[in-house]
Amino acid sequence: MQHSVQLTYDQNHSLSWGKFVGSVLFAFFGAQIISGLFIGLPFMIYTAGLSDKKTIALYSSLGNTGGTLLQLLILLLFIFKYEPIKKLLLPVLNFQALQKVRTYIYLFLFFGLSIAIHIFIISKLFPHATQEQDLALNLENLNQYKILLILGSAIFVPIFEELIFRGIILQFFQQRFPFWIAAIGSSFIFGIAHIYSLGVMVGAFMMGMFMAVLCKKTNSIIPAMLFHMMNNTLAFLS
Repeated sequence: MQHSVQLTYDQNHSLSWGKFVGSVLFAFFGAQIISGLFIGLPFMIYTAGLSDKKTIALYSSLGNTGGTLLQLLILLLFIFKYEPIKKLLLPVLNFQALQKVRTYIYLFLFFGLSIAIHIFIISKLFPHATQEQDLALNLENLNQYKILLILGSAIFVPIFEELIFRGIILQFFQQRFPFWIAAIGSSFIFGIAHIYSLGVMVGAFMMGMFMAVLCKKTNSIIPAMLFHMMNNTLAFLS
């Protein structure tokens, strides 16, 4: 007599809940801690002895951009060395989506809707959200070197965050829940990660929803990365 073995849902997937939580914690906090030790801390110690504000701003910008790049490199290494995460992400690291005209239609449509919601709703409900975020990110100093700010915060950060939120988190949730629950859950976590103020959190949640739908429509997280880059670039240049 043959006995069938009934597998649990986690056993049917290479990434269990425990591995998922551990992976997200390492990707987000582990990479930040390692980057802080090797780049953030040395720059902080060095600038502590400086008095010239322009020099401090330069080294702060270099440290911020270098630290963000190191975080991204650590995350990429982790993704391609840890097989369960690699299997989860490879299908949506789909550059072929960029060859389709409809990808750009969705991209600019959702981006336009996101801007409209920010201007007509979020900025009215939370008028001081932008200033609170700028203060939390120390943009008064970082804005003095726009190229470094754009490179770090409008290129490296979007790639880093999209690999985690629309990559690991959204894809894992989609394996276990209907899409809209996965989209809301991943966007909620994305909002919580932007805890600079309530207005910024609400704005990040809405942006996360648009990027989750963009991933669904294009079967790729690459357009979401472009959306995120466009959003951050516009924010830092305005």
